[in-house]
Amino acid sequence: MTQESVLWYENNTMVVQYKEKFYHKLSSLFSHINVEEWLRARFWDLESSKQRDFLLQSDVSSLILRLTDENTVSQLNLLNQELKYFLDWNFKSLCHNQWEYIKWTKIRLTLHDNNPDNNVINHPDHTWEGMLWWGEKTPEEWNAVFSKAFEMLKEINYSFFMELQWMIQKIIPMNTSHGVHNSCTYRQCIGTLYLWYTIDTDFPELNIIEALIHESSHNKFNLIAQSETLYNNNSDQNYYSPYRPDARPLHGVLIWVHALVPAVFVLLQWIKKWMISDYRWKQKVVLYHIKNKLWYNVIKKFLLPTETWNLILNDMLEVMKQCDSIIQKYKLLQELDVSEIQGRAKKHFLEVKHNYPTVQY
Repeated sequence: MTQESVLWYENNTMVVQYKEKFYHKLSSLFSHINVEEWLRARFWDLESSKQRDFLLQSDVSSLILRLTDENTVSQLNLLNQELKYFLDWNFKSLCHNQWEYIKWTKIRLTLHDNNPDNNVINHPDHTWEGMLWWGEKTPEEWNAVFSKAFEMLKEINYSFFMELQWMIQKIIPMNTSHGVHNSCTYRQCIGTLYLWYTIDTDFPELNIIEALIHESSHNKFNLIAQSETLYNNNSDQNYYSPYRPDARPLHGVLIWVHALVPAVFVLLQWIKKWMISDYRWKQKVVLYHIKNKLWYNVIKKFLLPTETWNLILNDMLEVMKQCDSIIQKYKLLQELDVSEIQGRAKKHFLEVKHNYPTVQY
């Protein structure tokens, strides 16, 4: 098995398939949006490959998906403007093409963003005022640390590095942070990551790599979910998630573990490749792996999966087995205080259970 739904490949056929489905969905939605008629007529005269290039830009697709639900003048004006730039071959003015590529990549690091949801807080541990900005670091410093992170990632897992070039278009700075690396993505904005820069850590590049894995996995999950139903459960029920301080709907539980399984895998590759001795990172990775197994107990008990989710689940279980093998081979459990790690996982469970008495677990 290739585990294409969880791991990464230079030519990931599953991502290619779902990107094509997403394009056809966007094309259908676009035909019903009230853009200016003369622009619409010129657009449909383009070759299909050009239509595809335009519609799959995250600055465009996020507007189309939002306008399908809520027709606002400001967002419609943005879409008309982007379409006019594209049709006039004024590509430099497209929001998609603003600012510079991160070294080693085809991914832009930019404050320019059309996503209408980018000021919405989507995590209880995050607080900000809807600002996209560089924080305490200059744009040059951001680019330098992200370039180093991508260079490291290329060494750790070349396949993931290559798939990112095709999957992710932009990274939006969301401030600097102390002590924790915040990051987020949005369900309707596929191709854009929103990342912080942790400035008081010994390994800022590793914090970035972890966030890249996590948020790009969310992008892959959201891409699949644009075309597929993944489960048949009642969406009103909340479940225990080992990763969040709150009880979560099933979508939230599934999307998190889909990101944490590959994160553990790549971080273990990092530890293995350079024989890293940092205790805190080893402890963190093993804690994530234990939590992934707790998650599986919840899913096994409650999930009513579709055929597509069963395929994804099988991929995740295979990757978790590979993580078990690496942990055993490099004797990580012997180096760590496993009882402390298990105690932290248990404490988290009891806190969520206490704060959310109706949570399913």
